[in-house]
Order: sequence, then structure tokens, then C-alpha cells
Amino acid sequence: MNKVLDKFFTKADNGTVRLYDYDVTHLWLAGLVYAHVGYWVENLFRLVSKGVLDSRNQLLPFLFCYTIAMWAMYLALGTTNHPRFFSHRVLEGNTRRDKILARIYYFTVVFLFVFFGEIVVGSIFEQVSGISLWDYSGIPLHVTKYTSIPTCTAMSLGVAVIMGNFVEGLMKKIQRIPYRTTVQLDYVLGTLILADWLIMMVSINVFKKAPAYWSEIICICRRIYSNCNSFRINPISCFIQKINIICADKIPSTI
Repeated sequence: MNKVLDKFFTKADNGTVRLYDYDVTHLWLAGLVYAHVGYWVENLFRLVSKGVLDSRNQLLPFLFCYTIAMWAMYLALGTTNHPRFFSHRVLEGNTRRDKILARIYYFTVVFLFVFFGEIVVGSIFEQVSGISLWDYSGIPLHVTKYTSIPTCTAMSLGVAVIMGNFVEGLMKKIQRIPYRTTVQLDYVLGTLILADWLIMMVSINVFKKAPAYWSEIICICRRIYSNCNSFRINPISCFIQKINIICADKIPSTI
């Protein structure tokens, strides 16, 4: 077993453990950062597409699934600029052709990972808990209700861009933080986020209901959208128009 782990993890002279190019302590904090970013990305998508903001079933503004996803991507594929197939580096050349092929490889593998991952996770979760976490049936080119070509393409492009343009920059910033501070942040934030995630999982599996911690803004946005005649034509301008009404404290009595 140690021989297998040694292909991924190495121990530095100072006693710290590295996964490929980075200290696992720094990688864990980076994963928590992406959990926070993922929370707001999801809400932004829902805001633009449906006029909805919500707690995403979490008490804290973190989605732990994005931490898992980032670690899985890095463990299996490295970064877009330095792609891997698990412990093996691939397409290491520095020519323009090599770099293009590396990006195509990364996008393709991520696409397959997301495509089949959503089907497997969505199906198993619904069978175990009886709750469907998402449903893409209304999206064109959906494959089952758990995945679709448009969403997989968007997610894969997002992952490829993030793992190519942001991970390395984020890691440089995290490495500037005093190591002891990084460890403390890892323990405190990690414990709170994991506890929050476990509460959600218990609620879903025991009470068959995902927790919803705040919804006042959601109700306002949803009702505003329903009264906007131009939503189908230009949802973004409609939303801005209605938010201006809110800010001016002139919400119509029909809302």
C-alpha cells in the first residue's frame, strides 16, 4: 500500500507531506477557498437563470463538494498546464502543439469525469435518500435527468480554466501565509465546513428533507421574476430593472 501512496505523496525534509508539486496543508486550504467560490458561482448561475438565491442547503457559505472535486481533479489530472494521468505526467512538451493537445486532453477527460460522475452520484444518492439533488430534464441534450451535454461542457470548460489559470496563482498566495496560520485555518474552517456538510447529509437521509436556512431574498426575487414581462427576452436586464425597483423601495403591491 505504501508503494502505491508513494507514487502520489512525498515527504519533505521538514516533515511536511506533498501531493505532487504542493504541500497537502496548502492544498487543503485551497480546496476550502474553492468551496467558497463554488457557493457563489452556483448562486450567481441560479440568480441569472432563475432569479433565485438560496443557502444551497448549507449554514456556511461553502460547498464541500467543490473541495472534493478540486482534490479529485488535481489527484487524477494535475493542472491544465501540467497534465497527468494520476502519478504519470502526460504531454510534457513546451511547443504550441503540445500545449494545445494538453488542454484538449484535460477538457476531454474532465468532461467524461463530470458526465459519468453526475449520473453515478445522482442515481446512487436518490436511491439511498429518496431525494433528487438536481434534475436536468428541462435542458436540451440531457442524458437521463442527472446530466446533459450543455452543463457538462460548461463545467468542463470552467474546470479547465480554473485548474489552468487560477490554481497555481492561488497556491502561490497561500504559500506566503505563515505555515502555522495555514494549519490553524485548515483545522478550524475544515471542521466547521465538514460539520455543516454532515448536518445536511443527516437531514437528507434521516428527515428526507434538505435544510433551507434562509429564503426571504429568494421569495422576493422569484416573485419579481414572475411579474417581469421581458424575462424571456432579456432576463439579465429584467433582473437589473427589478432590483433597481427594490433599491428605490418602490416594490409594486402585486409582488
